[in-house]
Amino acid sequence: MSIARIKGFADMFPPQSDNFTRMENCARDIFGRYGFVELRTPLVEFTELFQRSIGEETDVVQKEMYTFPDRKGRSLTLRPEATAGVMRAYIESGLNSREAVSRLFTTGPMFRYERPQKGRQRQFNQVGVECLGAEEPTIDAEAIIMLMRFYEKVGIPRDSMRLLLNSMGCEQCRPAYRELVRAYMDEHADELCDTCMTRAEVNPLRAFDCKNPQCAAIMADAPKITDHLCDECREHYDAVKVLLDGAGVVYEEDYKLVRGLDYYTRTVFEVQVDNGMGAQNAIGGGGRYDKLAEEVGGRPTPGLG
Repeated sequence: MSIARIKGFADMFPPQSDNFTRMENCARDIFGRYGFVELRTPLVEFTELFQRSIGEETDVVQKEMYTFPDRKGRSLTLRPEATAGVMRAYIESGLNSREAVSRLFTTGPMFRYERPQKGRQRQFNQVGVECLGAEEPTIDAEAIIMLMRFYEKVGIPRDSMRLLLNSMGCEQCRPAYRELVRAYMDEHADELCDTCMTRAEVNPLRAFDCKNPQCAAIMADAPKITDHLCDECREHYDAVKVLLDGAGVVYEEDYKLVRGLDYYTRTVFEVQVDNGMGAQNAIGGGGRYDKLAEEVGGRPTPGLG
């Protein structure tokens, strides 16, 4: 009997492999023009890195990571995303002491154990950028503008894409907002699913991601974070929007956009495309993570990716 490939893992022959190479080369071209240099990080990291950075209560850490012990009993994980590994490498190499601002980009496979479906694989590939050491809103806008130019370069029409934008606030304003959302969810506990109410105790903002139609309808009337930003976060968010407007980048503000990883602060964004993939229509996204360096043992370093 022949051995089959593992479900959720794909072989790529031409022309698919050729298209893949072309997209990677487009990324190197576009990102290089903005001063980003390529960093290659390991596929495997200590599990603690992702627990501390992504958040132990996220779906990624609780349900989707490929985690296993090595022969010494240490817990290792196939990387489910790139940013945590980039930040680990940035700190461990001392790059944070040698450069005021570092511009890095990565390409390569990521791994998540989830049910394979149209548009999803358990091994998937990403290209990404990380700008470390700068907190100005110009960095946020530049990354978004660069991302949209990359998509256009690989042949995705601008009018087929939706750019969603939001602010997640910071450690000064987000805790109070989280409590407002938690209180709102408690008032509607009988109408929300059990998963949402579990999230209410740990990170109520994750309830905005619930795909249950009834939960989505309830959360549509929840307090909006953009109504509760501190002055600094409000000014930062407004500046990002002004810069995008000036560059002619069309976006939609979406207060429900929270992204799936706990390290995000302030600006978050997502690009969706109408391609017949249903709910799996996001082709990219990211945001600012000004506290991530501290979470993985480094000194305070603003970042965006």
